[in-house]
Parts: sequence; C-alpha cells; structure tokens
Amino acid sequence: MERRVAIVGAGYISESHMEALKAVPQARVVAVVDSNRARAEKLARAWSIGRVVESTEALLAERIADVAHVLVPPDLHRAVAEPLLRAGVHVLLEKPLGATAADCAALNVAAEAGKALLGVNQNFVHLPALQRAKSAIAARRIGNLRHVLCWYNMPIRQIAARQFGHWMFRLPQNILLEQAVHPLSQVLDLIGAPSRVDTTIGPALQIGVDSKFYPSWTVTLAGERAGAQVFFGFGREFPAWGLLLLGDDGAIQVDGIGNRMTVQEKSKWPDFFDTFLNGWRPGSALRRQSLLGLANFGLSMLKLRPRSDTFIQTMRGALRAFYDGLDAGRLALDGRFGARLVELCETMAAPVSIAPAPRAGASAIPEGDPDDVTLLGGTGFIGQHTTAALLAAGRRVRVMARNVVPVSAVLASPGVTLIAGDTGRGDDVARAIGNSRYVIDLAHGGGGQTYAEIERALVGGMRTVAETCISKGVRRLIYVSSIAALYLGTPNQRITGDGGTDPLSEQRADYARAKAAAEAELLRMTRQGALSAIIVRPGVVVGEGGPPFHSGLGLFNRDAHCLGWNRGDNPLPFVLVEDCADAMVKALAADIPSGRAYNLVGDVRLTAREYIAELADALGRPIRFHRQSPQYIQAVELVKWLVKRLIGRTVPPPSYRDLLSRGMTATFDCADAKRDLGWQPVADRARFIERAIKVVAGG
Repeated sequence: MERRVAIVGAGYISESHMEALKAVPQARVVAVVDSNRARAEKLARAWSIGRVVESTEALLAERIADVAHVLVPPDLHRAVAEPLLRAGVHVLLEKPLGATAADCAALNVAAEAGKALLGVNQNFVHLPALQRAKSAIAARRIGNLRHVLCWYNMPIRQIAARQFGHWMFRLPQNILLEQAVHPLSQVLDLIGAPSRVDTTIGPALQIGVDSKFYPSWTVTLAGERAGAQVFFGFGREFPAWGLLLLGDDGAIQVDGIGNRMTVQEKSKWPDFFDTFLNGWRPGSALRRQSLLGLANFGLSMLKLRPRSDTFIQTMRGALRAFYDGLDAGRLALDGRFGARLVELCETMAAPVSIAPAPRAGASAIPEGDPDDVTLLGGTGFIGQHTTAALLAAGRRVRVMARNVVPVSAVLASPGVTLIAGDTGRGDDVARAIGNSRYVIDLAHGGGGQTYAEIERALVGGMRTVAETCISKGVRRLIYVSSIAALYLGTPNQRITGDGGTDPLSEQRADYARAKAAAEAELLRMTRQGALSAIIVRPGVVVGEGGPPFHSGLGLFNRDAHCLGWNRGDNPLPFVLVEDCADAMVKALAADIPSGRAYNLVGDVRLTAREYIAELADALGRPIRFHRQSPQYIQAVELVKWLVKRLIGRTVPPPSYRDLLSRGMTATFDCADAKRDLGWQPVADRARFIERAIKVVAGG
C-alpha cells in the first residue's frame, strides 16, 4: 500500500531518512515541513520532493500526507507529533520518543484517540549482527537466553569540543535519552520489559555553573525473559559497543561497531577439542565478516552497490519494519516500547535528577551601556576566555550565540548578558549589540557542503555584522579571522600582519578561501569610511578548555594517531588562548588606524612532534605522530578524488597549495602586534607547556 510521507524537520538526520526510504517501495515522500524554509527547500531540491510547507498546521489543513517522520529535537516531539496523531496521521518519531515519560504517555493517548500508529526509530535494534544473533537464539543454538551483558564505551563529539550547550547536557537523564537508548533498546528487545532496575552512577564532572555531567553508569535489569547488566561510558576515547548473550548451551557475542556476530556453542568433542573449536570458529567468522564489510564498503564507494555502512543498514531495517508494520496494523517498536525506554532512563537518573535551569530568552534584554562590549559567538573555547579577559578589564559583556546555556562560571557572571541569536540575521545582531560601541566578531558563521554555502555563512555573516555595526554607530569592530587566510607553505618566509591574505586564495580549500574573501570584503567596507574595524588572525590556539587534538598538527583520524601534514619538525604558530583573548581586549581601545590586521602567534613555537610528545606524556596515553610528505598526501587525495569522480560525484580536486599551507612552514613575525597593542604573549617554554598541554590533561 502506497503511503504519502512528510518529513517534519529538515536537519541533518533527514538525509539519512531519505537515503533509507529508497529501500521502502510503499513510501512516497510528498512534502518537507520546517519553519526554516531555506533548509526545507534545500532538502526538497536534493531529493526532488514536490512540496515545502512551514508548519504541521498547514500540512494537516491541506491533507498532504498519511505518514510523518518527525525529526525535530526531543523537547519538541510532543508539541509537533501530538496534533498529527490526533488527526489520524501515522507518526515515526526519531529517538527518544519524548523528552519525558509524561510526554510519551500523552503521545500514546493521542495515537489511540486518532486511531493512528506511533513508532519510534530505535534503529540499532535492527543492527544486522543483532538480528542474526536473534535468529541463532530462535534456532536454539545457545539454548534458553539467561543473561545479557552490554557495554557502550563511546566518544561524544560535543564533549571533546566542550559544546555543553547541547540538549543532552541540560539534565542528567538527557545523556541517557540521547545516547543510552541505543544499547538499551537492543537489551529490552532481548529481555523484555524490566521489572527491577538497579543503577550505579559514577562521579560527576562539573560542566557549568549549576550543571553536572555523569560519564559512567551501570544498570542491572531483571526482564521478562532474561536478566541484563549494561555499562555506559560516555565521552570515552576508545569506542567499544558490544553485547554478550549468555544461554544455557552457549554464548553469542555481537560487535555493535563492526556489525559482527560470533557464536560459541557445545560440540560433541572432548573438552580439549571443544575448546579449540570455540576459538577457531569465532575467529574464522570474524575474518569472514570483516572481509565482507571491507568489500561492501569498496563496492559502495564505486557505486556498484548501495551505501552499506552499519548506520544506514540499521536505518533501512528500521524503516522497512515500520512500513511493514503499518501494512500489518501493528508495530514492534511502537509508542509503548519507546515510552518504556524513556521511563527506564528517568528511573536510572532519579538519584541525580535536578530541575531544569531557566533558559535565557530574547525578551527583556536591556540595551546596555555604550561602554559594553558585544561578543558575537562568545560561548566557545576562545569566546569564554575573551569574556573572562573583558570582565577582568572592567568591561560588561553582551554575549550572543545560537545556544546560550551558561556552561561556565564566566558566562554566568553578573557582568554578562546572554543573548540567543544568529549572525546571519541582522535583527539578532542589532539586538545583541544594543548600545554597545565595541563589537568582537568571533562567530564561525556555520558551515556547508559547497564553497557557495561556506561563503554565504562566513562572508555573508561578516557582512551582516559589519552593516549592523555601521547602522548602530559602533566605534570599533574586531573581526576574528584566521591564519588559514594566509599562505604559509613557503619555508621560513616571514609573515607579518600587513602582508595580506593568500593572493591565490581561489586555489585554496573552501574555508581558507572564504576567510580570505571575508577579510577582503571587510577591508572594502572600511575604505568607504563608515566602519572602523581591526582584523586579528589567531594562530593555533591551545589552552584550558580547548581540544588537545588540534587539526593544525595533522589529521587525527584516530585520537591516538596524528597523521602529520609534513615531517613535523618545523616550529608551529601556537598561541595560548588567554594570550589571544588579551590581544583582542587590548585592540578595542588601542590607538591604531582602521583596517589594520594582526597575526596573533605566541613566542613559544613547538614542532608538531614536540607537542605530541608532551601531550602523550601529560595524558599517559600512546599518542604517536606519523610524519608524511606533502607529495604522498597529495597522491592519496588525488586517488580519492578520482574515485569520487568515477562514481559520479562532482567534487573539486584537492589543492596542493592548501596542503602545503597546512604544514605552516613559514615564520611569523608579530612585532607589530606587540608594538601597537602592547601585547606580551607567554615566552617561557615551561609556562607554555603548563598552560597549553598539562592544563588540558588535568595535570
């Protein structure tokens, strides 16, 4: 039976839903719903979807769809899905079903009232290796299932980047709803509804003024069909996700990352040979499955078969099961299953539950004082240190960012006003500036898949800020660019602040090219005389609160291995974050002409090898630097580019000029910044290592 489908929420997960829906013949996507029309239109264009509407009310009024995939943030699930369900639209909700057990109950009531089916996309229940394990249990290969051991020890990108404004960090149970529901859904699918829950929670980490994060959890469950014990390690360096299924007559191990399954079972042979077989057979199975996974990846890259990574396989399985369930009139992973998971997460978090902190809003924001400094994009690593430096200098600070949760004591200080906004919207920028006469633009502007998108974000965002500064009569704008806008690939070439950006920036990668374009546009506006602006270009910024695995050193495709941009023996342009912040504060009132640019590079310049060695020592981990030649890297990138072109992808060729510049073999001379700003960065090597590396390691 054909189903008319609406995608409600055009964020990043919507692409995965669209990809997976290609394997569901009964689904026909007819509309995208998002209040951000530009985002909705982008998804619609990419997938040839005929309609774009900006609200679920319009979707219901026009009776466009029979099914809705609701892909909005968890705290909006109930508000968006409830009216759809009451109107009789079948709904598939992204996990978790709701932000609270009460929300889940209301959604199930709405589904019953509207005679609609409610499903939850716990896609990792459909991990192929787990499905094979369930088939082995059904075939009685290990007898009756008695106990499940599960471990989920995983990195979390937002933790590494200290992006603690994310929804998952607002309450202790949110990390469970965001992350733990993946393995918990697998466990409950195996053991049934739990009748008893015992939880042990590890020590807390303070991540904000009133916020704590609990990285370690262990829960013991007594289920309908078996018992289980699950360990969670959130934000760990080494990814490990697996299940051990213990039966009366054998055991099954499932690798959740590698999508592999092995069985140990009793044989007819004596113990010594039985032991041999239970080592040999799983090893052979692992080799076979690993080779198959590698082959499928290669065939997918060559477009000889559909995308085959583990995540998309689970998505295809989940969506096929949902639509098959619609046809059958019954869903396996329904609203009751989703509610059970949320209730379990709330039970686990009950010992550390806290009331949600009040959120900052756009209303009742004072215009402030002319001596205030408005800091755009001030909640990140550099922004928080800049806020602290401004407060220490006696300034009041207006901080605007997309997410304004006060994740540090600095941002919660009495002298700080937090304002939610986007540099792409002039009204937001004007509201943030208020009466301020000083503005520091630290906003990264967002990203994109193409140069046009990146340029629109970086150059367009900067232009919006500059135009608003002109209209508000701002006395000085400090625009924070990057040394990426420069060409740094000529060994020992002397780089000064007034040397200009890369004259061949069109040959560079998209980010560097857009940063150079933003600087050029800003200088054009300053030459017109209505805007006073100074450009600062921080070097490789390191220090407290920042990520220790900096891309300026090389490619960390695994955090224990840094693939260098070159041999790693040239001094790198490091700068301590507090020195960087100090320079920006000094630039506000310095007697310097508009349009000047300053590179912010400190006096202690370790090589990549030296930095990695110090970091490994501080962390006590086997972190290694792997030297590479730029010629080798370029050859590898060219092969990748050729493969992509052969399979029909339109991508620009790799830039050798950009690759050479990433090695940063040029030499910086920052005498101008020291002279004009009165800037004195740390010059003592031991002090630099203490503040740049050991503080990150907690040493």
